[in-house]
Amino acid sequence: MANGRRILSFVQISRAVAILFVLLGHVNILFYNHFKYDWFNMGQWERTGGVDFFFIVTGFMIYYLYHKHAGVPGKTKEFILKRIIRIYPVYWLCTLILIAVPLLFPSKVEGYSWEIIIKSIIILPPIPILDSAWSLCHVMFFYLLFSAFLFRPKIFKPIIFLWIVATILIELKVVPFPEDSFIFSFSSLEIIFGCLVAYLTLNFTFKHSTLLISIGLLGYLAVWINNIYNFIYLHGPTFFCLFSMILMLGISEKDKKQRKVPKVLSFLGDASYSIYIAHGSLLHLYLFLLVKIHLVGSIGYFFSMSIVILLTIITSCIVYKVIEKPMSKYLRKLVFTKKSRPIEIPIVIAK
Repeated sequence: MANGRRILSFVQISRAVAILFVLLGHVNILFYNHFKYDWFNMGQWERTGGVDFFFIVTGFMIYYLYHKHAGVPGKTKEFILKRIIRIYPVYWLCTLILIAVPLLFPSKVEGYSWEIIIKSIIILPPIPILDSAWSLCHVMFFYLLFSAFLFRPKIFKPIIFLWIVATILIELKVVPFPEDSFIFSFSSLEIIFGCLVAYLTLNFTFKHSTLLISIGLLGYLAVWINNIYNFIYLHGPTFFCLFSMILMLGISEKDKKQRKVPKVLSFLGDASYSIYIAHGSLLHLYLFLLVKIHLVGSIGYFFSMSIVILLTIITSCIVYKVIEKPMSKYLRKLVFTKKSRPIEIPIVIAK
């Protein structure tokens, strides 16, 4: 590439895989709550590991793309503006649609308080109106930390390090602290661990990338099997985080060589944010429609879930192609294109 940065083809696919696993977990929860049906008891799991992999990929991408901007004047503002353009427009659109539903059908859907609406628009914890985007609160908190790092790395590096240590100690219950703390949440810490993976892959070479990927996948499989049969108690987020880091390390090492990937998978990686934002509402919508036309009882739960998943992915990709991509392109051009001033040419009058 012109800027010397390699194309992360496999990491691009990883973005899609992470979001699709999140979707898979949510659709199983939805079907289990409605019909007591799920795949491999996934509807009863605390999490499938998709969100953990999503956090690791998020931290990896941000550190990989922006770490060299630390301490560079003007780069913090640029980073914040790029994140706002990336995150808020599609999120606001989906949120406003959900806010409008109770106004259109007041007898069927309960409305939202102003407090919830304002928190959701800003993306403040605990859970926004777009409930599938709860993890976005942690992502925004990470952006705040990373912006501070970019702005004054010498000052904020030790502060962030102390936050990491405190979060680990609180998670291990070494230090007493109220449970479910957002500031010292393990989910936010996972994104930082994604940054650690990016740091490792940028500064070191790991020869056995296939082995790392295999360990990561087998680790995931082991946690899933344990979730199905309940052999022993495992803290899912911790083990999913660990195996996600190992998996991501192997994937990023593979990407040190130019790779060709199917265009469909690359497109899903591009559309991953639209899938992430839109999938929760779309899952509910398509299930509602299938129930209304009595299709669930006719074709069964397995095919009904498969149809809901497929329709949700297709619609989310349309949202990306029709809304997110052109909107993001327009806003980036609007914000970052510098207006050229006309050069005034002095008029010389001959005497």
